[in-house]
Amino acid sequence: MRTVKSKNELIENFKIIDEMLSSKKDPEYTYALNLIKNGTCFVVFQSDNDTYKFYPSRFIGYFQNTMDKHENNSDKDGRITNSAINEILGCKPQSNADLECKYKSYCEQLGFTANAKGTFGVQRKFWNFI
Repeated sequence: MRTVKSKNELIENFKIIDEMLSSKKDPEYTYALNLIKNGTCFVVFQSDNDTYKFYPSRFIGYFQNTMDKHENNSDKDGRITNSAINEILGCKPQSNADLECKYKSYCEQLGFTANAKGTFGVQRKFWNFI
């Protein structure tokens, strides 16, 4: 699968995750929750009402991704999607104590407790989507 090439393509993938969450229909709903729960690198979007949402790079980094496409992508790799997102946003993800706290609150809003670390025990990192 090709990776995203623009902020607009990232936004389209934000909407896909948002739809999976808002539908509350399984298996998509649980799948989206697990992407967020198990992610390591996230693009952070702050809405006008000061709400923060966290989008896992390994999913949103692929063009027009869906649950089915993601599950059937045997070559998916967070290093590839992170590079694509770095290019679009002009920076690498960084550890950030404030965003880590906001991530944990977001997880609580979604109904689960955040893992202590990301996948493989790695510290979570974030990009701010501006």
